[in-house]
Amino acid sequence: MTERHSPINRYMRRIARSLRLAADHNQSHVTLDRLIELLGPKSHRLLLLVVSLFNMIPGPPGYGGTIAFTTGAIAIAMLMGRPIRLPGILGRRKLPIDLMVRGSNQVVKVANLLSRFSRPRMRWLTGAGAVVPYGVLVIGVSLVMALPIPFINAIPNVGLCIIAFSMLNRDGVGVITGLVATALGLIVDAAIILGVLHLGMTAFQSMAS
Repeated sequence: MTERHSPINRYMRRIARSLRLAADHNQSHVTLDRLIELLGPKSHRLLLLVVSLFNMIPGPPGYGGTIAFTTGAIAIAMLMGRPIRLPGILGRRKLPIDLMVRGSNQVVKVANLLSRFSRPRMRWLTGAGAVVPYGVLVIGVSLVMALPIPFINAIPNVGLCIIAFSMLNRDGVGVITGLVATALGLIVDAAIILGVLHLGMTAFQSMAS
């Protein structure tokens, strides 16, 4: 399959075009509601990829939690078969448009590279039957990533990116790879959470003694 015919490249160009459109209107920031409007409130899988990519960009305090809750909200809408409508506090959250545009341009280049290895195969893992397990997985992982613990969303988010990318490219092998990365990330997260709890208990015991 040539780069021109790879489904993911079409989606990536759509992301970049939508963000450039917002930038051309002299906007310094774009709200999550506006982003959904640009990409389409029924583009659940595409928006899951976008927000997981945005989660890799460093942001101010609370940014990771906002993206995690947004990811979960999109997955819930996908499971319910409804257009995406974020709660007001999430929908009004602003993201810097220049950073989004630069990031999307780089994503297009990466997508062109990955499309040489990723191609439609094992499509039964990316079809309509995968919507429910995919949505449930995303909701579960987003709840973990929303915890206010540093670096807790890094590895699972990479897994979600791979899954979202592969879903759009109809690549079942890529979905399996993403599932493995997500599972490893959740194992690391469990170790981090246990470590935080242990430190907290130790500190509490030291203060009580």
